[in-house]
Amino acid sequence: MKQNYSRKIVSFKKQEINQIMEVYSKKISIGEWKDYSISFKNDHAIFSIHKSFKHAPSFQIKKNSNKKNYFSLLSQNNIVTTSCNLKNLIKHLKKPNLRLVK
Repeated sequence: MKQNYSRKIVSFKKQEINQIMEVYSKKISIGEWKDYSISFKNDHAIFSIHKSFKHAPSFQIKKNSNKKNYFSLLSQNNIVTTSCNLKNLIKHLKKPNLRLVK
């Protein structure tokens, strides 16, 4: 059986990873964050930020395959903000002790 591999997997560009790692390295140096993980799918890619090695991600930067609301910042599976520009999401992450208020 021949499989169709024509669908491209969504991934972060090198420039996008550099932007994320800039804020990540600052937060890790002050002990606010501990680890990260990246996953790639056909319709989205996710950069997950962990405050503890044992718990689910505190924040996730999701890159969607569609052009509208290209990036999303999630906290505990809730959308904090969306934007077509990654820099707008990074601004939210630079704030000290960012928490989702219900």
